Amino acid sequence: MELLPGLPNHVTLECLIRIPFDQFPVAASLCRGWKAEIELPEFRHHRKTAGLARSLIVVSQARVDPTQNLRAAKLSAPPLYRLALRELETGYWSDLPPVPGFSDGLPMFCHLVGVGPELVLIGGCDPVTWQVSDPVFIYNFVSGIWRHGTDMPGGGRLFFGSASDFDRMVYVAGGHDKKKNALKSALSYDVAKDEWIKLLDMKKERDGCRGEMIESSKYRVLI
Repeated sequence: MELLPGLPNHVTLECLIRIPFDQFPVAASLCRGWKAEIELPEFRHHRKTAGLARSLIVVSQARVDPTQNLRAAKLSAPPLYRLALRELETGYWSDLPPVPGFSDGLPMFCHLVGVGPELVLIGGCDPVTWQVSDPVFIYNFVSGIWRHGTDMPGGGRLFFGSASDFDRMVYVAGGHDKKKNALKSALSYDVAKDEWIKLLDMKKERDGCRGEMIESSKYRVLI
């Protein structure tokens, strides 16, 4: 199938890899062939090899009314948090769409993990009721859309450690349950399969821990 009538596919691909990352959703919506090409792992590799890939940082930012005194705003109500995206090379800032069901702000104390072309949000508290829940939402940078994943199993869990292998797996360990009991259980989440897997327990409970992925040619370790 021709990606663009009258042009060899390899020439069209050279055009596609030059599309700015924030225009991927538009390009993917124009043509099924373009969408399939852009979603391939090889597409990202081709961009990187050509020196066209861009480093992005996703940050959680507190949003307050600019007309209010900052101190007064903090005392009247906790700030709402939204996700913003920064492209390091250009300094370009943009906002991500609101998380489904959380138009008033992010779940408090949720975790954000990058996995391939996607951003995974896990857990947290409702910013209004403070009810602990274990939702999973995945934002795809190609489609520009959030989707709901399978909730994290095991009941409410807060202040856990999390990390990813940057490919398709997310790892969660420790934290505490709704009764503030420290946990030693650990889980992995396969983003592609939308499937949670129970891992072996840690030797001891870890609350308020931090997750980091250390990778070598022989092993990957979550700390």
